[in-house]
Order: sequence, then structure tokens, then C-alpha cells
Amino acid sequence: MIISNKPAVQRVAQIYAENKQARRTARKTDSASHGDAVTLSPEGREMQALLQKLQAAPDVRPKAEEIKVAVENGTYKVSPKQIAQAILKAEKES
Repeated sequence: MIISNKPAVQRVAQIYAENKQARRTARKTDSASHGDAVTLSPEGREMQALLQKLQAAPDVRPKAEEIKVAVENGTYKVSPKQIAQAILKAEKES
């Protein structure tokens, strides 16, 4: 195929490139002008509140590790009075 009108073909290619660039620019401005918004469901808000409470809670791992070591060593002592009180409390709750 022989194209004899090179300036016309070049002009069409130039117009095509300009239109392509204009569409890209328009797409960028459209997406920038429309702000994204996130709305959490009630379950999501509840989950977020629970997560914040969990992060605010004190860390109990050091105390738990201390008790674990004491139990393994046989040095962990609980008074019989505390055991009886816990049993009575559990019975009242059930």
C-alpha cells in the first residue's frame, strides 16, 4: 500500500495523539475531583471500637509468664480461702 499524502497522515496521527493525551488528562482530573469516601457498617464500627479498647488494655503477658514459671517450679501458692471464694462466686453466677 502506498500512501502519497504524507502530511495528511502525519496530521491525523498528531490529532490522534492529542486526543489520547486529552483523555488521559480528563481522566486524571475526574478521578481527582471525585473524592473517595469510606463508610463503615455498624459491624465495622463495633469492630473498630473493640480494637481501640484492646489496644488501650494493659499487657498481661508478663504477669501470665510469671505465673507460668511459678507453677512449673512449684512455687505458685493460692490460699484455700481464695479458692473457696472463687467456687462460691462461680456457683452464684450459674
